[in-house]
Amino acid sequence: MRNILLITMDQLRHDTLGFRGCFPVRTPNLDRLAAEGTVFAAAYTPSPICVPARAALMTGLLPCDTGVYYNDGFWADALPTLPGLLSNNGYYTLAVGKMHFRPNRRYGGFDKRCADNDTDYPLYLARNGISPHPPYGSMQEMCNHAFTTQPTHLPLDHYLETYITDRTLAELDRIVLRRDCRPGGNEPFFLWQSFVLPHTPCNPPEPWFSMYDPADLPPPVRDERELAAFAPEMLRWRDSWAFLDDAWTRKIRAQYLGCVSLVDELIGRTLDRLRELDLLEHTLVVFTTDHGDYLGDHFMMQKGFFHDCAAKVPLILHGPDIPAGRSVSEPCSLIDLLPTLLDYCDLAPARYDDATNTRQPLPGLTPDGASLLNAFRAPGLDPDRVVISETGIHGLAVMGRHRHMKAVYYDRSQRLDLFDLEQDPDELCNLGPGKALADLAAPLRDGIQEALRRSARFRGDSYYFKGKTRPLFT
Repeated sequence: MRNILLITMDQLRHDTLGFRGCFPVRTPNLDRLAAEGTVFAAAYTPSPICVPARAALMTGLLPCDTGVYYNDGFWADALPTLPGLLSNNGYYTLAVGKMHFRPNRRYGGFDKRCADNDTDYPLYLARNGISPHPPYGSMQEMCNHAFTTQPTHLPLDHYLETYITDRTLAELDRIVLRRDCRPGGNEPFFLWQSFVLPHTPCNPPEPWFSMYDPADLPPPVRDERELAAFAPEMLRWRDSWAFLDDAWTRKIRAQYLGCVSLVDELIGRTLDRLRELDLLEHTLVVFTTDHGDYLGDHFMMQKGFFHDCAAKVPLILHGPDIPAGRSVSEPCSLIDLLPTLLDYCDLAPARYDDATNTRQPLPGLTPDGASLLNAFRAPGLDPDRVVISETGIHGLAVMGRHRHMKAVYYDRSQRLDLFDLEQDPDELCNLGPGKALADLAAPLRDGIQEALRRSARFRGDSYYFKGKTRPLFT
């Protein structure tokens, strides 16, 4: 049984890693991980929002099955989780860093959680006599702290990403002392190291804050003509970023890349420690994120909708039995990680029943996910699969990706986006206006309609946002 290290950044665009060649960003450790492993080049988030994406990753289920569409949502206690299934099969499961579960202190099936950014880290700063609050500059920056143009007031040694890394290294040292997890051992671990960067406010310490010159970066991908095809839901989201002018956006893009380079360096520390402990050759390393970031593309920031900059995610597998230097082009999803890791560990999606001393199957555990290890077996990943992603911002919207086509259906306005990613990789030519769901090719139509059908049972639910309880999908 082999160890598993899952490393995630938060809000990382799929194209902001050095090996992609899209931005002048330095990520030598992740570049090496990609070169020595397999890259899934068309991986998508189940939801371009933090908590729904993480709920889907944990359960292997889409939002239309978990009911989690917003950042206040939580999945049902009865749903099995990836760490819970691994723990039930002899793995020691540990989470270090940002989990973003609801409620916050939920363990989610992990044996241990530590270094949480919302609870543990503020206490750590207090013990060291450090204020968590930055000395704001202008009133505008105080009001828009998520888009500050000042580096953090925290020293690198006490910065959150350093804290998460230091705790990860300490936990690895502790695991090796207590468990037989090296080659030939039978006490493996599953460790999720979860960073917060490059999520806004994108304010790393120097020299990373000033590492990249905004003038050296490619401009945002956008065209005034595309706005005419935006659904009302998209226009409302776009209007919420109107306070960010072009100069501010360019600065945030540069700071964002500095965050990526800083985390890459810290990931290098984690991989080095695995190597020093004689664990790297016996550990599957998985690298990904929860969703991407618009960074000014299509006149928007952050996430929430389905252009590739926000909905497509980096996904790398590296380790024993994973081919090196390979890229897989078939679309896949973060919900595939649960069946993939169970497959890798030669475990069935089942729960052990002490009363009968048998393994009881869990029907419907992963109705939509598929093991990515099938990419290395005949006949490979299913090229006709439809990958689904969902959002609840300003109304329910469902994305379907099938081969080189992407469709997004907005339930409230009944509008449709349609992009041919082969002919229009920048998604500037929307073929959807004037079309209906019935006009789509059968796989896309059926996949989106199935997600709409399964989401219908949550329409009476509510969510909490900005001090108010609101009906779901508003």
